[in-house]
Amino acid sequence: MTSNPRKVILNMLIIRGYLVEDPEEFISSKNEEFLTHKIDDEDTKIFVFFPKISTKVGVFTIRQYIKEMQDNEVDQAIVVVKDAITAFAKQVFIDAKPLVIECFKENELYVDKLSHVLVPKHEIISEDEKKELLKIYKAKETQLPKILSSDPIAKYFGGRKGQVFKITRSSESSGDYIYYRIIV
Repeated sequence: MTSNPRKVILNMLIIRGYLVEDPEEFISSKNEEFLTHKIDDEDTKIFVFFPKISTKVGVFTIRQYIKEMQDNEVDQAIVVVKDAITAFAKQVFIDAKPLVIECFKENELYVDKLSHVLVPKHEIISEDEKKELLKIYKAKETQLPKILSSDPIAKYFGGRKGQVFKITRSSESSGDYIYYRIIV
């Protein structure tokens, strides 16, 4: 069940709707960066950075990535670090808004969480589906069960606060059943 971290990132990109023309090249590549776009929207781009630094990634490296994002008009990025990032570099992430920069440690990506037998099928529903769901159940967003934005599955999908997961769980005794969680 262990996997190459690049393979897990590849699956993340595909689930999020991004185009990866040559998956084998992406997995085997030693490149430090990768730029792609949504399959149905070439203007929505994402960078994936793989810093070669074996110690903590610092402010200088993160600022280089932010400059590269700005130069290429990219507002989303995933940074995969070997060890960690410094506290000052984390602050640079926060200060970089409206850019969205997600950080994953390499050791978090050795197992593809969605391939585990105990993880049910997750999908993020659209805003229209969310409105319909709230209308059907005569509920407010605050009444929906919650999932933290820091939850590993929410991070995997790149979930943002306010989005809703539709979770389908299979059971031998009762078949499939669906439940919803709002990201907080």
